[in-house]
Amino acid sequence: MIVLVAAVVLILSLPGISEIRDRFSSADPWWLVAAALCRVMSMLGFVRALWSVFDRVMPWRRALVLGLAEQGANVLVPAGGAGGPAFGAFVLTKLGVPAELAARRHAALFLITSAVTFVAIFLAGILTSVRVLAHDVSLWATLLPALGAALVIALALAFAMSEPPHEPSGGRARKTLFRVHKFVHGGAKTSVELLRQRDPLLIYGSVAYFAFDVASLACVFQAFGGGAPPIGIFILAYSLGHAGAFIPTPGGVGGTEGGLIGTFVAYGTPIGLAAAAVLAYRVIQLGLPAIAGAFALLRVRHTLAHPPPREEIAARFAAVAREDED
Repeated sequence: MIVLVAAVVLILSLPGISEIRDRFSSADPWWLVAAALCRVMSMLGFVRALWSVFDRVMPWRRALVLGLAEQGANVLVPAGGAGGPAFGAFVLTKLGVPAELAARRHAALFLITSAVTFVAIFLAGILTSVRVLAHDVSLWATLLPALGAALVIALALAFAMSEPPHEPSGGRARKTLFRVHKFVHGGAKTSVELLRQRDPLLIYGSVAYFAFDVASLACVFQAFGGGAPPIGIFILAYSLGHAGAFIPTPGGVGGTEGGLIGTFVAYGTPIGLAAAAVLAYRVIQLGLPAIAGAFALLRVRHTLAHPPPREEIAARFAAVAREDED
């Protein structure tokens, strides 16, 4: 109940909520419904990716509850999008999943779903730069983000393929840095190994998590009469604007809105339209995971209070643990 109340308070405290209510009188409700449906599809995409990351070992129903709970935690916990995976790893560890396995696979889930954004920036930037996709901005406004995304992807792959770090001989600070380095390296390496398996469920889930959220924002623009930039520029503005989510506030409130409005305006969208569309989209983007996640969190709490036998959980995840050790 406390979690549900917190979710409602968070939604009602979103900046600009009164302005959104005023604009709803002229908004097309069917496009808003479409935006909400796209957001639900995005949430289910994350659940599918989660299920695949753990080799579909856990039952789908449990993956659904855990995935929704993690997305709810992302809204409520100020951790730049990492709060949900951290919460999921904690829950699985409490249920008897080996701690290193739960943490590493969740780190891989976070990295793979994040990598989709960088791939999208690269593709959108390149295709607009060579005018396969229409645009009316300068070449550098599309090419620079594409080159930056390509550099990040290349560095991430090089890091994943590098040798694991060696434990230092002494010093608390050095050992702490070693543990962080080892954890991130293990997550990156696991991400590459999972992608090499070419599991369509993982690819579909990760892409759907990103693509349907982009579609949700596009539907909100249509609800307010259109006026969004062309698709390539739209993807760039969406992806770059979400960098504001790394500001440590619950759900990235404040930073994400400012980032999205700023990037859309920078790419030529009128500020009034950008502000209305982004704020309405954020109510949907935060509201649905918060509400669904609140109920899922209650279910998780019940599961933790009445857990299945730890031997059963350990046996179920034994093969997955052996894969990580190999």
